[in-house]
Amino acid sequence: MDKREAITASNLGPVVSLLTWIMAALVITAVGIKFTLSSIIPGKRNREDVALLLATGFSIGFTISMSLAVSNGIGKHQETLSSHQLESLQKAVYSADILLVLVSNCVQASVLFFLHEVTPDRLHQRLIYGIAGFVALFFIPSFFVAVFPCRSPDVWAVLGVQCIDQLSFWEAFAGVNVVIESALVLLLAFVVYPLMMERRRKAIVISGFAARLLVIGAFVAQFYEARSLKSHLDRTFNAWKYLLTTVFVQGLSIITVCIPYIRNLLLGMESGMIQTGHFRLPSRHGTEIPLRPIPISKLSTNISGNAGAELEEPATCYGKKDGHI
Repeated sequence: MDKREAITASNLGPVVSLLTWIMAALVITAVGIKFTLSSIIPGKRNREDVALLLATGFSIGFTISMSLAVSNGIGKHQETLSSHQLESLQKAVYSADILLVLVSNCVQASVLFFLHEVTPDRLHQRLIYGIAGFVALFFIPSFFVAVFPCRSPDVWAVLGVQCIDQLSFWEAFAGVNVVIESALVLLLAFVVYPLMMERRRKAIVISGFAARLLVIGAFVAQFYEARSLKSHLDRTFNAWKYLLTTVFVQGLSIITVCIPYIRNLLLGMESGMIQTGHFRLPSRHGTEIPLRPIPISKLSTNISGNAGAELEEPATCYGKKDGHI
């Protein structure tokens, strides 16, 4: 899209393009901070890291697809577009739809992997497995519908007449994801609330997890705009608000997951999910692991007096033989 293209009443696509690239910058910044902090304490990448990296890659692809959709006519009246523009627009929207499904599910998998790693409680584990099973079962038909919304060979022709009722599908997609995201927020709070820590710190941790309420709000907006778009015949012009909600869905999904997901921030607390000097947590192997805080004086000495020395990492609830992460 021409960068000098103005936002007018008959051309609202630049609004989508601008906010899409802003969201992409915020996503890359949030993920970069997360992995930068994670690199402070050396260790192998976990499954949640892989899922988050995949989600970030899909999000970048979504940004490119949405930008191409805008440059080919999103936010403009359909009768003003050429046949080549309409074809390119449909292909871009088709790609963005597939990537949206992949981003949402990779982020949800990342949250579940994270919870599976940090809690040894059997009830928590069963709840995690239950939610993971539901997410997997919902992903399969969602991905299939996103890949094949229209009759072959032009499966990308989303403005054609030989397609499923796509807006109804995206309504269902948004509605089910509201349920999934609500379950994840409740599960995160359920894991954190019983922990022995000061109320202020507990509130800080839970509020970090509660940032995913923004994702629920984005899915609710997607549901509303998908329903509203059904009453409009000029889809290329009126779709800009709906597509903007998908931008926020995929972007906020990644950004908010980085807040509670940064394990090194949790390790920096004197008490909490990962470490404490006041209680023990059972490991998955049936033994109790004492969780010790890092003395502040020792930490300061190691940082200022011996920059090359390795910091001792606190034991966690995994039950490692050497007592380290």
